[in-house]
Amino acid sequence: MRMRYANVISALLLFPGLFSPFSSEAERAPLPVIVANDNRTSAGNLKDGILNVRLELRQARWYPETADGVYKDVYAFAEEGQAPHIPGPLLRVPQGTRIHASLHNLLPLAAKVYGLHAHPGDLDQVVQLAAGETREAHFDAGEPGSYMYWATTSDARLDNLEERQAEETLLAGAFIVDRPGVRENDRIFAITAWSRINSSGSAETIFAINGQSWPATERLTYRTGEMVHWRILNTTPVVHAMHLHGFYFTVDGVGDSARFIHYSESQRRKVVTEGIDSGHTFDLTWTPERTGNWLFHCHMIDHMSPSPILHPPDAKPSAHAAEHDHSAGMGGLVVGLTVIPGSIPNTASPERKNARKLQLVISENPEKTPLYKLELNDPAVPKSDEKKQPVLLGPPIVLTRGDPVDIEIKNQSSGPTAIHWHGIELESYYDGVPGWSGSGQQITPAVAPGTSFVARITPPRAGTFIYHSHWHDDTGIRNGLYGPLIVLEPGQKLDPDEDRIFVFSVGIYAPLGFMMLINGQPGPDPLPLRAGKRYRFRLINITDEGSDLRVRLLFKGEPVSWRVVAKDGADLPPAQIVSSSADMFLPVGSTCDLQVLLEKSGQPQLEISSEVLADVAMQPFVVLAK
Repeated sequence: MRMRYANVISALLLFPGLFSPFSSEAERAPLPVIVANDNRTSAGNLKDGILNVRLELRQARWYPETADGVYKDVYAFAEEGQAPHIPGPLLRVPQGTRIHASLHNLLPLAAKVYGLHAHPGDLDQVVQLAAGETREAHFDAGEPGSYMYWATTSDARLDNLEERQAEETLLAGAFIVDRPGVRENDRIFAITAWSRINSSGSAETIFAINGQSWPATERLTYRTGEMVHWRILNTTPVVHAMHLHGFYFTVDGVGDSARFIHYSESQRRKVVTEGIDSGHTFDLTWTPERTGNWLFHCHMIDHMSPSPILHPPDAKPSAHAAEHDHSAGMGGLVVGLTVIPGSIPNTASPERKNARKLQLVISENPEKTPLYKLELNDPAVPKSDEKKQPVLLGPPIVLTRGDPVDIEIKNQSSGPTAIHWHGIELESYYDGVPGWSGSGQQITPAVAPGTSFVARITPPRAGTFIYHSHWHDDTGIRNGLYGPLIVLEPGQKLDPDEDRIFVFSVGIYAPLGFMMLINGQPGPDPLPLRAGKRYRFRLINITDEGSDLRVRLLFKGEPVSWRVVAKDGADLPPAQIVSSSADMFLPVGSTCDLQVLLEKSGQPQLEISSEVLADVAMQPFVVLAK
């Protein structure tokens, strides 16, 4: 994670015992091994409307991947008489239940436990436990929703990474309140992160879902036509951007440990990527329509890459290894999905006669900054003899809804690569994850140097999408291996005077260094607009870690208004298309289409900023009078 740890490093220098390991006596004693909790079994005993549950806070040993692999000695929740769990034991009750919880602190230091209260409730309500102390908490479960409980031994807030100690960062569990008489057939995924600052001042992090890090995460199998309901909980101190390959999902509600908001049918949004803040939750529903292997993962590069703690960073996968490696070169917050035939037939492949032919050529830039250059060859468009300077942005690919296209990815670089068609509903084999996409004996290969791979796409909907590298490190994303993918309605043309595309990314921009970029530049030239004219702004966030990217359209320093009309390529329901302040967060791996109408002449600016990336970039405009 590229975050700012100056305060932590200072604290380590001033108070070297702050992140001390367990005492030598505790370290010599055998620690219980933590069980990865799949959140399918409820803790406690539910009888006559009362849940009696006895929880302990204990020291334990956590294996994020395999039982003979790297481990960490941490603090964890356990149900009395049972092994410790990460995430903590599942608390799941119907609305109307009374909770009788006993908390026994077996840790060598005091702890505070949050989230054990009625819902809605107070985020700051706490049960304080001295070392060795047992206390009880009695409360009503409250309103239905997806919540969490968590604990701290450093008196730090959940989102305060700089003050939380490594051992305590996995003290969290799911708390689900169901509607009366209804136990939904769902899955609960708790995102966790073990984090610390090592002696050299670098951050060390192990991300996991339900206690395991990919490739050890649970592999899920669904049938076509099956309605799938998930609950996502972020118990980590950082924001995530959860992305589903190949399908849209509907966000049914959002919440935190104190309250949950259920969306009405008209409020629900259809997306392929949803941001989730620290300590927050969201529910989603989706229906698989095509067979094959798919992924659900965080779109932040570091969060879906092998942890250097678990895997040496110098072990780079080769093209051949990627095809046979069960991890497919990924790690951390990744869940593998396999869709098999079910109640509905697999979505039929459209007739591919007279498919349009395109060629995306990936080569290396002799000047090395950026490392690559992308060229799009279209037989229908005369090729220009003009030599273009490589930029940190690929050319736009413009397709038509319902028209088949074969895109040849031609790799003229010295290393293997892969391209993912982000947000496009297509067959698994062409989804672009080498070593994983496809099914059975037909698994997508890496595009080795000097070879090609043809992706066959028939886009079923018009909208704003992305194509980008899905190779196993951040080199491609930080060197321009991405671009806008625009799908238009039949007969529609992309009018550059009314349709404005803005790609937000990061990279090393010579000679200025690493920074945030808009359309491949840190300071683009002003763009002309006409007062009183309606524009469509297509926003794309393909930064590496910009899950908290804030986008504002400012006039004289204040946000104007705009209308959000589409998200991730899907049109919003009419009830959701309203005028709003031009100030929004756009998670990495997301697109957003806006209607913009400026009534006055002047010089507004499109500003993007990120606390995670610690940077700001501006796109200036000049609005001419009507």
